[in-house]
Amino acid sequence: MVSSGKSINGSQTHSYDNDAKRTRVVFFPPVISSVWGWVMMDSRSPRVADYFVVAGLMDSSKPLDEEIHFDDACHQTARPMPPVTDVAVVMRSLGEEVPAGYTCVEATPSGLSADLNGGSLMGPQTYLCYRRGRDKPPLTDLGVLYEWKERLKQGCDIIQTTPYGRPANISGSSSQRIYITYRRAPSSPSHALLAVTDICVIIPGKGETPPHTFCRVEKNLNSSMWGSSIYLCYKKSVAKTNTIAYKAGLICRYPEQDYESFPLPESVPLFCLPMGATMECWPPHTKYSLPVFSTFVLTGASGEKVYGAAIQFYEPHPQECLTEKQRLLLGLVDGERGIEGPGTVHTLKCICLLSHWPFFDAFRKFLTFLYRYSISGPHALPIEKHVTHFMHRVPFPSSQRPRILVQLSPHDSLMLSQPVSSPLPLSGGRFAALLQNLGPENAVTLLVFAVTEHKILVHSLRPAALTSVTEALVSMIFPFHWQCPYIPLCPLALADVLSAPCPFIVGVDSRYFDLYDPPPDVSCVDLDTNTISHNEDKKALTWKSLPKKACKNLMSVLSDLHQQLTDGQQRPREDGLMEPSLSEQDFGGKSLQTLELEIQEAFLRFMAAVLKGYRSFLRPITQAPSEKATDASSLFDLQGFLRSRDHSQQKFYSVMTKTQLFIRFIEECSFVSDKDTSLAFFDDCVEKVSLASGVSMQILQTYSQSHLSVGLVLSQWPDTVSS
Repeated sequence: MVSSGKSINGSQTHSYDNDAKRTRVVFFPPVISSVWGWVMMDSRSPRVADYFVVAGLMDSSKPLDEEIHFDDACHQTARPMPPVTDVAVVMRSLGEEVPAGYTCVEATPSGLSADLNGGSLMGPQTYLCYRRGRDKPPLTDLGVLYEWKERLKQGCDIIQTTPYGRPANISGSSSQRIYITYRRAPSSPSHALLAVTDICVIIPGKGETPPHTFCRVEKNLNSSMWGSSIYLCYKKSVAKTNTIAYKAGLICRYPEQDYESFPLPESVPLFCLPMGATMECWPPHTKYSLPVFSTFVLTGASGEKVYGAAIQFYEPHPQECLTEKQRLLLGLVDGERGIEGPGTVHTLKCICLLSHWPFFDAFRKFLTFLYRYSISGPHALPIEKHVTHFMHRVPFPSSQRPRILVQLSPHDSLMLSQPVSSPLPLSGGRFAALLQNLGPENAVTLLVFAVTEHKILVHSLRPAALTSVTEALVSMIFPFHWQCPYIPLCPLALADVLSAPCPFIVGVDSRYFDLYDPPPDVSCVDLDTNTISHNEDKKALTWKSLPKKACKNLMSVLSDLHQQLTDGQQRPREDGLMEPSLSEQDFGGKSLQTLELEIQEAFLRFMAAVLKGYRSFLRPITQAPSEKATDASSLFDLQGFLRSRDHSQQKFYSVMTKTQLFIRFIEECSFVSDKDTSLAFFDDCVEKVSLASGVSMQILQTYSQSHLSVGLVLSQWPDTVSS
């Protein structure tokens, strides 16, 4: 049977029905038919995307502070601080007083003297002071200048004198002068500007480390031969004011009806806007910030993952629709004098794609195209046709068509590539992002935390980085599979998971810490400052706890690959963040995909070395399955396995073998499971490691290269066709 008709975008479609399969052939005249002929779409193929969602402020939305009530030790409320607008240096021993309105940094976090000249025997007592406020553009960075060996960075200023006219040279030496420097925001900053909100001084020689979310200026303020090294630290946060956060709601969706096999989760709007659908009052002449891309992962009861890709942006909100309370909270009305204040009101909105496949790069391009399309125009086609075309007319990449080129407009296109056929679990992670953000030592320390099942809280001001890093984290512990709560990007409304009594891997926006103090029993991983903070009882558990030979090989490979990543360019954003440039470019003659595989293989080779010989300690099943017969101690000779490891590694192995990860792994090895293929692959890796002893297995490259075949399909976009 053959039927034909017009599709939703106006292109000609034909359907063929026979016993073998049902396909749809889509003709896009005149361009496509002359170049590419036709596109076959199998109705049984997976969907590229399941749902398109618009989330934001609803009439029924309630303020988040009314919706959220945390009553536990994990959520001690912190108070958001105004940004720092001025810094000064005072010499207290010379009679200089702290200027009015300034705060003096007199002590370090542990209570030691914060005298910047503490190492000098003759110099005056020198302290750093700062002032907060909103009366002028805030400071965006602090620094230290060694005047005798470097030049001042462009856009920065020097604190050359104290408020009393004395030279503000911290070293006290005329030949090696040291000055504090700062950078100020422009007079018309972006509303989402990152500004300095707190300052401190630390003495690492006395065991001090930067406080949580603080970054350290890597220049010692003590140039003397005496005393301890002294370092300046500061915290950056989004310098917003006059903001109300509401619980995000579902504005619209497509399709409107749920798929029977996969209903749209009710929590999607919360993940689209994890810090809430905010209503904000911007000062006059405030610049719009760039749209923010974020990704998230939802995990079903059966362990099935669903991937979300979202773009957040602001839209003007009519002031006549505001209530008196909103006008007061937004600063549009002076509560005491009743005076109207200047400013414009905007609300945060989000568009999102939900899919069972982590096509994050392609989804980002498509959503960005939709955003630009919506603020330009007028256009011949409504934006809804672009959404329905993408959802229903773009074929899923297959072995016959491993790459689908989608031409969004004459100037915009995206590529959908068939997911690499691999025995490893599907993941939306980027190992390059993990290594670039954390470096070799912290990346491997994170691996230790995961395989020993600690509470791990990853945070960043870049929401897209959270999913990349956490997905890479749960992938690099293969053949283990994370069994505990896992939320790569956790909405503020669901942050009570941080008080769970079990291990977890959770990612949050760093603005969470402007509202709440860090949980007391969690290892916090700051992707923006490349620091890991944890309790004293966990400080002994680092990458140095791992088996020495396997760890040495892993660190060597990661250090080399990290250097290749570091040599790449970084692209600054208008909001002050440095976003890693991880496009498809060469890194020392390698593509990003090759680099990804090499990093992943390094972790795979390490896990194979750690578990080498485990099969010989599996016990045969001699009785019918029962609670006792399926207990891990009945399935595995744990003591024999521990005795086979080096004595210096006993602490690590003892902790690891008690985890749910390891116990579940032994059960999967002992009984038939859906992991049999991946376990056979891992056993192959163990054998190769045993034979090669540190030599690269190159097994992932082999899988990838055998999968990549030649094939390209061009899917023309509606407005291009009509033009």
